[in-house]
Amino acid sequence: MSHARTTFVWMAVLSAGTLVLGMLRELVIAQHLQASASADLFFRGVVVVGAARNFTLALLRSRWIPLPPGPGAAALLRTGLGACTGVAVASIVTLGVVIPVELWWTPASLTFVACVTVASYGAAVRALAERNGAERRGVVLDWIPLVGTMLGTLWAARGDHALAMGATGGLTLGLLISTVLLWPAASRRGDAGAPAPSAVVRTPGLSLYVDTLIYVNLGLVDSLLSMYVFGEGEFALISYSYMFVNAILTVPTAGATILALRLGGRAALADAARLRRWAVVAGGVAGLGVVAMALVLRWSVVAAIIDGAVGWPVAGRIDLLVLASAPFAALRLANTVGRQLRVARDPDGVVSWDLAGLVVRVAMLGFGAAWLGPVASPLALALAEAIQVGCWWRWSPASAVVK
Repeated sequence: MSHARTTFVWMAVLSAGTLVLGMLRELVIAQHLQASASADLFFRGVVVVGAARNFTLALLRSRWIPLPPGPGAAALLRTGLGACTGVAVASIVTLGVVIPVELWWTPASLTFVACVTVASYGAAVRALAERNGAERRGVVLDWIPLVGTMLGTLWAARGDHALAMGATGGLTLGLLISTVLLWPAASRRGDAGAPAPSAVVRTPGLSLYVDTLIYVNLGLVDSLLSMYVFGEGEFALISYSYMFVNAILTVPTAGATILALRLGGRAALADAARLRRWAVVAGGVAGLGVVAMALVLRWSVVAAIIDGAVGWPVAGRIDLLVLASAPFAALRLANTVGRQLRVARDPDGVVSWDLAGLVVRVAMLGFGAAWLGPVASPLALALAEAIQVGCWWRWSPASAVVK
């Protein structure tokens, strides 16, 4: 078995652990936060934390992973610190938008500020570790923030503290611990005769920033619009359903992204055809996985166990949301595989597709929520992803102009 295939298989196997821990985290949070205004606030903040990490990770992956061996970790890290700082500052500003003014200086809000800061800089360490081939270690250590969120929530519940602060504090501590443990895998020294990083690391153009912001951080749109288009507790229900979906998607998506970026460094015609085939297969598997999860939630035996564990009827309120997410999940993983070559070779060409998907998604979410309620969210995501297929389906590296 090739190294690439072995890596992807291992990432898929490890996703089972992420799925189990993600479900346990959902049960703990749902039991204590339920579908309330506090839950809405917590999940809006978590979306910003995820956006900060995902943006930095996607940006630095695309800059560092395709590079040949040579530059050391410290030298590369210096080229990415500016991006980390910029993302952290932008994320703190975004928190000021999604968190009501009267809650800005509460301990929970300040904990979110610490969390986005750790997430932004920790993503650089994760990208370096992946460049050095430590993808599996990164996935396993990502289980620590899941456990930290659960422990923080339980601590807050037992000590009569703010639940959002406890959950976010546990997430922050988990991200910090996982980053420290991942540093040895990230901090390899470079070759003595290697060129300076400035000679091999291209400064990303505006188009790459735009693509990363719009495409990678899909949850930001829902978080910003949720205050206006959804009722109290509905954004929490959407977030509970996406926990199941993301638990299935997260690890295979990371594995697919890393492998596709490595192929993107060569950008051969044969690689483009191979990625298109893998994109279809990966999308089909992801979609079927989410459908299976929705059917499990609809099974009365499982629903009774989940509802009994959290103390309120949650399974019956999210099973349709999970089922409606299947098209999005399939298209998301297919696009993750299929579009990487074009992102690596022709980032300017993807921006128009990003903007088209964003406009359609905002329109669907803004107007569709009035008739469909929370189901409008996964359907809007699916429409945006369907548009993205056109970005890479007929595109060839031969048509790209390297800048």
